[in-house]
Amino acid sequence: MNKRLIISISIYTALIVVSAIEGWRSTYLIDMLPMGMPENVEAFIRFWLSCTGTEYLDNPDDMAVLALLLHWLIVTLIFALALLGFKRWLSRYLSARTTGEPSPRLPVLVTLVMSLLAFVVSCDLGWYLSLLFARYTVDIPMPVKAVIGSYRSVTDQGSGSGPDDDMTYFAIELYWVITTLFVATLIFLTCVVVCRSLRKKTS
Repeated sequence: MNKRLIISISIYTALIVVSAIEGWRSTYLIDMLPMGMPENVEAFIRFWLSCTGTEYLDNPDDMAVLALLLHWLIVTLIFALALLGFKRWLSRYLSARTTGEPSPRLPVLVTLVMSLLAFVVSCDLGWYLSLLFARYTVDIPMPVKAVIGSYRSVTDQGSGSGPDDDMTYFAIELYWVITTLFVATLIFLTCVVVCRSLRKKTS
């Protein structure tokens, strides 16, 4: 009994940690979007501040920080519920395999959130791979420079005061997109192979 309790606590702790980490990563992705703070988010934060008696903030940037923390909390809860739903489905699936009953279907909401989680993981791994590639690359390849030059000419972005720094920045962003697509493709193909193998075992 104690062993099962320790295993359960370890599993739930791992779910919380993974949800918090990936929730923070996805919050940064949301913060990178070129949009302002939604009015309902600001209204909720001001209502919460008025309830706690701290509606007057010393620093205007504190509102953006609170919005970031609110997004983190919401996304973390969504990921935690999705991972919990996936854990329950996996337990039911393994139980159905041992008893010979029909395998349960994965809930649609859990599938969507798990897809979002896979996308966040792809962006995260793609970012680290792009940094490694940019770090160990001596010079930016000419095709990459051509793509960046075409993009900057289309978007009317001048060279600025530091063209070399700008070129490096755009190169890292381009590497990030490419590596993210590469990692996402690998994850998608892996999921397809796993789903097909599960269908063959249950058929």
